[in-house]
Amino acid sequence: MRPRWGRVRLADVTHAEVQRWLTRLDLAPASVRKVHRVLSMVLAYAVKDGRLAVNPAAGVSLPRVREAEKRFLSHPQVHELADACGDDYRLMVLFLAYTGLRWGEMAALTVGRVDFFRRRALVAESVTPVEGVMTFGPTKGHERREVPIPRFLIDDLARHVEGKSADDLVFAGQRGAVMRSGTFRRGALIEATRAIGIPGFHPHELRHTAASLAIASGADVKVVQQMLGHKSATMTLDQYGHLFGDRLDIVADAMDAARTAALADVYPLCTTGEVVELRHRGK
Repeated sequence: MRPRWGRVRLADVTHAEVQRWLTRLDLAPASVRKVHRVLSMVLAYAVKDGRLAVNPAAGVSLPRVREAEKRFLSHPQVHELADACGDDYRLMVLFLAYTGLRWGEMAALTVGRVDFFRRRALVAESVTPVEGVMTFGPTKGHERREVPIPRFLIDDLARHVEGKSADDLVFAGQRGAVMRSGTFRRGALIEATRAIGIPGFHPHELRHTAASLAIASGADVKVVQQMLGHKSATMTLDQYGHLFGDRLDIVADAMDAARTAALADVYPLCTTGEVVELRHRGK
């Protein structure tokens, strides 16, 4: 089938025709947006090259993509899932659920980039399949970042990498090969999630779980942003902003506790309620 715009002159590409074409595409909303992005990039280049005055693909109406509801595991569920995945994957599941690394970042992590004394993992590269070949490259944000590792994981990680060199992968498949998410899903995750009553759980949802657990533990948006490697705090809030609302009572209770402690130092013989009453009476 001949491409829609294959023989159309640049000058004949109009905003209305682009809109009409996109509206008629029998594709999922996300796919329509990808198609539009490619066309818009081509036309934007034509504008830069002086071949068009304006980009006719700019400002067209695009279908809204419904954000899939994110699932977050609780602490008990994380450990239940890790145990259900078996000894070969247990530590890896815990690591993903408590650090928030993307699968490719975890699979590319080397022993030399884990600081066991500071409890930090240096995320410097990622590995992804390119035409079936696992290929190493920069992280999604093209930036390095340090991610904290919970204390309870350190001893198990140290035992896990014992005897490995600094360049060896922390988590590797058979014969030291790069760990593939598909192998993990088929080999353990699908059956494990069915067994614990969370069917269809995807490895990337462990990243969402890490964000949820960090926020519930009191991490602010900037900490979560750095942990996940988002480009901005706005991106973090777009994805997890609703979880910060759950901490309002925690903040209020913390302020209440701090106030109680502060007033107790000033009025050691009174409870904070009595202090308020005394001040209200002008005593």
